Amino acid sequence: MAAALQELLSEHSSKGPPPIVCPGHTRPLAEVSFSPETPDGYFLVSACLDGQPMLRDATTGDWIGTFAGHKGAVWSAKLCSEARLCATGSGDFSAKVWDAVTGNCLATLDHRHVVKCVDFSSDRRLLATVGKEGAARVFDVEAGLGASGPERLFGARDDSDGRKVTVNKCAWTEAGLLVCGAADGKVSVLDPRVDGDDPIAIIDVGKDAVMDLELTNGALGPTLTVCSGEQVHLVDAVRWTSTKKVIDCPVHFREEGGASLRNDGKEIVVGGGRHGGSRQGALGVEKGAKKVGDVGSDLCVHVIDVKTGKVSLERKGHCGPVRCVRFHPDAKAGRFATGSEDGTIRLWDPAEA
Repeated sequence: MAAALQELLSEHSSKGPPPIVCPGHTRPLAEVSFSPETPDGYFLVSACLDGQPMLRDATTGDWIGTFAGHKGAVWSAKLCSEARLCATGSGDFSAKVWDAVTGNCLATLDHRHVVKCVDFSSDRRLLATVGKEGAARVFDVEAGLGASGPERLFGARDDSDGRKVTVNKCAWTEAGLLVCGAADGKVSVLDPRVDGDDPIAIIDVGKDAVMDLELTNGALGPTLTVCSGEQVHLVDAVRWTSTKKVIDCPVHFREEGGASLRNDGKEIVVGGGRHGGSRQGALGVEKGAKKVGDVGSDLCVHVIDVKTGKVSLERKGHCGPVRCVRFHPDAKAGRFATGSEDGTIRLWDPAEA
């Protein structure tokens, strides 16, 4: 048993350099996000259930500042394209917009329920929020933010019991479309520029909730990466009805986890829950589990070859399940960030570095 635990908690795998460990949070991470390249380099912002979103240098991992002000868990944090504004979404029924240079709160946007995700449009004119309200709100950043600021509420959908379907994730395309992933396994593509709120496309990825989605425009062209159940779906983000690849994963995304596509299109990195794992402990198995993953699989970061769908590398270091992952925007760098239930962020460089 001692040998097994030592293997689970090993600081890093035998392949590749050890990660940069970024402490500071005190509860599980919910989201990590890189900024685009700026004149000052790249930045990393993190959302955490401790309610203290943090800004870091994406190269060194050094802490820059904390956006203090939420009264509940923070589920999402994103920087605008210039990394001058930061938006956060929280369990305190609000989203906040911050000056990312000074750390001052510029606006508090009240909601009727938990805000699970926020995202700026590429031109930073618009801010989208989604969550347990079951709809997307779009705020006009340029026109001004506040309780009476311009906003649109659209895309609401009821389940079979008449309750609003929670929207877990949202992201803007470069063309100005808003993509929303919901708890019923459906991804809606919305166009806020037109009247009405009917989606221009609906992508059904299964019965399990969409736990993560990401939009990239790299070697594979515009691609939507969606995590649901035990699979990652790579969807054509132009035609929407065309799926490029469905990858079965060594972890599940039913309660935590995510995936990110490297810009060169060759790899995805995933982290999530252990198949059949028990909530009573890392070594336990749920009664009646039909599929049981390797011990410690939820503590590993899995790099998967997109072409073959096979795991090419496992990186070890976290002491709790991996809840969020993102590749660095620079495909050549090959770096990715992970956030875990253990309260740490880790920055991993490729094995060939």
